Amino acid sequence: MVTPSPPAVSSFPLERPSLRRRRREAPVVRPVTPLFYYGRENRLAGYVCDQTVSPLLEIARPLLLVGPPGVGKTALALHLAQRIGIDSVWDQLSDPAAPAESSGSGRSSATAGVTSKVLSSRVLYQPAVDFAREFASSIDSKDMPRMRKNLDDACVWVIDDLHLIADKAPAQEELAARLEARDAAGRITIVTCRRLPSEIRGLRPPLVSRTLPGLTVELRPPEGDARKAILRELILTHLPDAEPDTWALLDGGLPTNVSVRELEAGVKQVAMWCRMNASPVCAEALASAGGPVGEQESVSIKSITSAVARSLGVKSSEMRSGSRRQNIVRARSLAMWLSRQLTDSSLSQIGDAFGGRDHSTVLHAIRKMEAAFDDDADLRRAADQITERFA
Repeated sequence: MVTPSPPAVSSFPLERPSLRRRRREAPVVRPVTPLFYYGRENRLAGYVCDQTVSPLLEIARPLLLVGPPGVGKTALALHLAQRIGIDSVWDQLSDPAAPAESSGSGRSSATAGVTSKVLSSRVLYQPAVDFAREFASSIDSKDMPRMRKNLDDACVWVIDDLHLIADKAPAQEELAARLEARDAAGRITIVTCRRLPSEIRGLRPPLVSRTLPGLTVELRPPEGDARKAILRELILTHLPDAEPDTWALLDGGLPTNVSVRELEAGVKQVAMWCRMNASPVCAEALASAGGPVGEQESVSIKSITSAVARSLGVKSSEMRSGSRRQNIVRARSLAMWLSRQLTDSSLSQIGDAFGGRDHSTVLHAIRKMEAAFDDDADLRRAADQITERFA
């Protein structure tokens, strides 16, 4: 018997919980399209979202979603959190042993109001940086027990962008403890991160060991028919009057291996050019989208120097000068270390780019920089962010 092959592209509607949000917190970014399209490149993600909640409760503690920006990690995390939160409540309502408190009207509390509040009370969404901020605030106000109870009791907890707290060791230790407590209680935590936590410099071993034992799903930029389906959806939104085969022009004219958000940026740029010039989609319109859709800046010593200068607040010319001011030496050494890591340049070539320095001087700066990362969190974070940018 021949097993039928899976379809080239599949999709499902993205569900989204209603989240409580403090006034100062930014709203959660909306997904680019109402459907999640996937082909072979994201087949595991589609399979996980197609499963019933019960298997996830057994193996996905936590569920780790890994991938570059714009591929749908947050959208999928919220989609799964919505499903898990609703299913767990309906399981509770259908369980004869579940307690039912009496209300004034004679209805149980479950039927009187739980279902109307389930989405906001069962799903907790929290960017990792907000968790670190709340952790610090709770320590200052001596309110840690309340914070821990709120986190441990949440039916589903979504922690977004774990990599952004790589420089916050105390918050990482607390997060590792909360993940362990939730796992012991059988509660699902969904974590998103740009790379595997074991590959993020600065993430502490206890936190890494608590994020990896569950289920890890890698998300990639859309390819093939999935990319074409997304482009058709974006054209209907931003170029409703375009010719039916416009998607083919965009598919061929926009860069490959880019995220859904970068595709959206490219289509928006093309749409703006077409409206401005009262023109259909053409080669010139596609050329206008060449930069915004994320063509990566070539990795050169010059581009690295500029990135370090912006990050550390110095001038590129000062890094190439003979200045011995501490902030300049620090920035210059970081740029040399990054140049060695991200380019094929030799030590002599790197030295030439920074004012004609000897290769031994460059090697000494690189070794000092590697030792400094352990004690200088700001420097380590700058190195990670610049590396992410050029990766």
